[in-house]
Amino acid sequence: MDYRTITSLILRVAGALILIQLVIAVPHTLVNLLRFGGEATKALDIFVLTALSLIIPLTISLTLIYFPSVVTNHVIRPSNEGETTAVSEGLRSVAFSSLGMYFVCASLFDGVYWVTKLRIYYSFIDEQRWYGPPPALTPDDFAGIASTAFQLLFGLILLLGSRGISNVVARLRS
Repeated sequence: MDYRTITSLILRVAGALILIQLVIAVPHTLVNLLRFGGEATKALDIFVLTALSLIIPLTISLTLIYFPSVVTNHVIRPSNEGETTAVSEGLRSVAFSSLGMYFVCASLFDGVYWVTKLRIYYSFIDEQRWYGPPPALTPDDFAGIASTAFQLLFGLILLLGSRGISNVVARLRS
């Protein structure tokens, strides 16, 4: 079994895990939207928010499950099969890309959560007809939003710069 086959298998497993996480998250998302949204959240809003939270992970998971070779060939450059350094460099690049993809997917999940939570929060404030400015975010909410943004940035750096990071790690090890 060569490293491309192993990489494709790992990508299929990652796609299956994302799909499982998506299926588990759907009821939780719907219940929270219906429970906390109240009458301020319309049926169309619930449908749009649920669809947005499903489309991105569903697309990513189905791409990883059905087209792992395309992703593998895009990430790993063709190299001489006999060289072990090229194999380890390719696997290292795939590892950084996979880690970056995980961080990006997790931050997208969290981003949809925060957008939905803030939308429901401010629709509730509107419904209650508060006088004056709305209450500030709690420190936990602000920290959650900031960590989601950092996770997205870090994931994109790992995903887009996997070859460069792999080369730097190879230079540091030699």
